Amino acid sequence: MIRFEDVSFPLEGWPSAVRAEGGQSLYGTGWAQRLLREHQFPDNCEGKSFVEHGMFRSGMGSNMHIAAAVLAFALNEGMIYLWPEDDIHNPWTLGSTKNSVAKCPGRPSRNYECYLKPVSSCKPNGEGSRFTGLKTERGRQKIKSTELVPKVFKALLKCSGYPSLYWVKWWRAQATAFLLRPNKETALELQRFREEHLVGHMQAGVLGCYVRHGDKYYEATEYPLKDYLRIFSWILDDKVITSCPRSAEFLEPFKAQLPNLQSTHRIYLGSDDAAVLEEAKSSFDMIYVNVSRLSKRMSLMKVSKKLGAKQVVMESLLNLELLMESDAFICTWTSNWCRLVDEMRMTVGKLSHRRNCSKPRTQRTLARYGNRIMQAIQRMSTILQRK
Repeated sequence: MIRFEDVSFPLEGWPSAVRAEGGQSLYGTGWAQRLLREHQFPDNCEGKSFVEHGMFRSGMGSNMHIAAAVLAFALNEGMIYLWPEDDIHNPWTLGSTKNSVAKCPGRPSRNYECYLKPVSSCKPNGEGSRFTGLKTERGRQKIKSTELVPKVFKALLKCSGYPSLYWVKWWRAQATAFLLRPNKETALELQRFREEHLVGHMQAGVLGCYVRHGDKYYEATEYPLKDYLRIFSWILDDKVITSCPRSAEFLEPFKAQLPNLQSTHRIYLGSDDAAVLEEAKSSFDMIYVNVSRLSKRMSLMKVSKKLGAKQVVMESLLNLELLMESDAFICTWTSNWCRLVDEMRMTVGKLSHRRNCSKPRTQRTLARYGNRIMQAIQRMSTILQRK
């Protein structure tokens, strides 16, 4: 449908370096972001109904993915999604003492407006459904797993040709692009933080890599740095196409980025593990953020308490910004943070794939493209698990 195509809508809050000149995004991004803005910022809030969503004690990646489900619920119910003023369970806005507020870049707040732009022009009225995570705090309505993608986008997604398996990922990418917009004060502080702590210079041809260790081994398989570097070497090797014929199919959507990556061999490395950075420095012309990393493994909540919520959030947002600037990205699919980076790259950051939905042939192309991405992810996961 023509109405979904070529709709330009600003994705605010991030510096221009995040999006390359002429950078494109997932099909329907402009239309989706405009619809979200119109729904969440009505001319008049009188007579509107609301859903309040408080955050759970987990990482920002997990928070944003749960927020996508609650935002979908709000859209399906014709309600406006809000962050409660008293988001008392949000660990990332908590100060050093009980009930205190973190030293926000912007106005002091116990919700994510501490760091991010408001999600609505309306304010909570103490009525309607309220959730912490996905747990109902007020009201009887429940979020159904079958309605994780808003109904209003179903026509767009059917038109796009994306496999239905991919629809939740598409929606999460749109939701995070809308929710995760640094406010003006955070953007300025991120720039200062970058100038003070970034070692090396971002340029064309940088591979972004995030090695998630920390407490993640409680939940999923943990991979050493060598597994990530093996994939990097695979990308850089011109002979890989002849030695592994199917690789040409997987690399086709990304071939525009390959020449720069192959000529520079530069890597931006983010990790919560100090040992990983020391190991990588011996092998690469590496870019990284020089901040304190704890040598002893501990839960994310304990890290927050030790370093302070604001410090952890600002480091995370800078890491996200740098990974969005990178020409390619390697990470594990078991990490919510890695998935969030991927989603932001498909909307706010650098993605070089878009097609005209109105042509039947293109619908088939999009379906094949979506299937190739899913196959590549599954194949890479299998390869890593075998090592």
